[in-house]
Amino acid sequence: MELEDVFRAHQQAVFAYFLRVIGNRQDAEELTQETFVRACSAAIRFRGDSSVKTWLFGIARRVLLEASRAGLFDRTEQLPDVAAAGDRADVRIDLERALASLGVSDREALVIVDVLGFEPREAAAIVGVSAETFRVRLHRARRRFREAYGGV
Repeated sequence: MELEDVFRAHQQAVFAYFLRVIGNRQDAEELTQETFVRACSAAIRFRGDSSVKTWLFGIARRVLLEASRAGLFDRTEQLPDVAAAGDRADVRIDLERALASLGVSDREALVIVDVLGFEPREAAAIVGVSAETFRVRLHRARRRFREAYGGV
């Protein structure tokens, strides 16, 4: 697979990951760009031990962690455009608020599995923990999300 194909196939999903985890469109765009720059540099070392998507999201997660540690972004609550959401605006805004109220680790677990559709086993590889550890993390994140959503 060519790098251009990888970009076309996964750019939107990488952007969605960053946007949902950090909540800021400009930062998400910058982190997406950095992810693909690093992927280009690291492509020669890709051995095929995982899927290209899992490998790419591992890079994206490292970019996110480095940016977070460096204080390069602030999590700001980004609510969807009410007009764009239509009749379901209130529900969507409540969902976004509940997600925004969670910690980064919880948001990340939910986004990777429930938004992007990774299997927990793949998500564990991205995050760098055992499958069982990730399943526990995901279970707790889902519980906290339900509590936050019910409390909205």
